[in-house]
Amino acid sequence: MPEARNSVLAGELIIDGQRYHLVPASFPEPKQEPKSEPTSDLRLLTARERQVVSCVCAGLGNKQIAAKLGISTWTVAAHLRRIFVKLGVDTRAAMVSRCYGVPHP
Repeated sequence: MPEARNSVLAGELIIDGQRYHLVPASFPEPKQEPKSEPTSDLRLLTARERQVVSCVCAGLGNKQIAAKLGISTWTVAAHLRRIFVKLGVDTRAAMVSRCYGVPHP
């Protein structure tokens, strides 16, 4: 293992004779929103679109959502496309994340 010396006051790290300047990292404070509470993104959606999101959160597939809501699978797919556009996402997981406050890149 290479010998390392950390000089905190000088802001440097020396490993095997190489000197590295240390730069302190600063990270923004994470939002402390409850994950179960809907965020404002959910307000962008119609009542039916919110029902579809709720079904996706419950783990239902398009056929199951269609049966539960009494609509066709084509209509479910159309709702999902509109939801994705409104939220600026391209996956079901990202959709759930945006609607329920889970941080994402």
